[in-house]
Order: sequence, then structure tokens, then C-alpha cells
Amino acid sequence: MSSYQRKTPIKSDCSIEKALHVISGKWKPAILSALLKKNLRLKDIEKGLPDASKRALTQQLKEMIDDGLIQKKDFNQFPKKTEYSITNLGIQLSPVFKSLTAFGDLL
Repeated sequence: MSSYQRKTPIKSDCSIEKALHVISGKWKPAILSALLKKNLRLKDIEKGLPDASKRALTQQLKEMIDDGLIQKKDFNQFPKKTEYSITNLGIQLSPVFKSLTAFGDLL
């Protein structure tokens, strides 16, 4: 199965559309919120989001890596250890998420 292809291009002159594109996805807000608090392994992310399939999580993690919001670090050890962490670009989302939380609390 191939990944989703957007039918209309993102408007390069619309900053809001570009921002929403990189954080929209069923699990992205929850993953980003968790990674803003601490680095996590995939199994930790899965524990925090039990309704999410491993495939959906890995796809959304890959998209966020490609967009520069998070990074993946593979440790050279056995058993294999991989950890996800927020990047400097991703940290810029912290005030946005605080505002969205405050707004959501009003609803």
C-alpha cells in the first residue's frame, strides 16, 4: 500500500497551511506533545497511544522526521535501541501546543 499523496499542493505563501500540514495527522499532536516532554522509544509511544497501530505510528514518525520536527537515533547495541527526540524546529511548537491546550480547555 502506498502512502497518502496530497491532491492539491500546499500554498507556499500560506504559513498557516504549511504549519498545519506538518502537525496534522491522527497521532502527530499526541506524539509531539510527548516528545516535547522527553525522548521516547517506539514501544513507549505505543504504550501511550494503545489505539494506534504500529504501522500508523511509524508512518507519522517518518513524516515528522522528514519535516525536521523530530529525529531518530539508533544506538549501536544489542538488542537494538532506537530513540526519538524533538529537534530545535520541533521545540518551536511548544507555545503553539500550550495555546491549543488552553483553547481546547475552553471547549
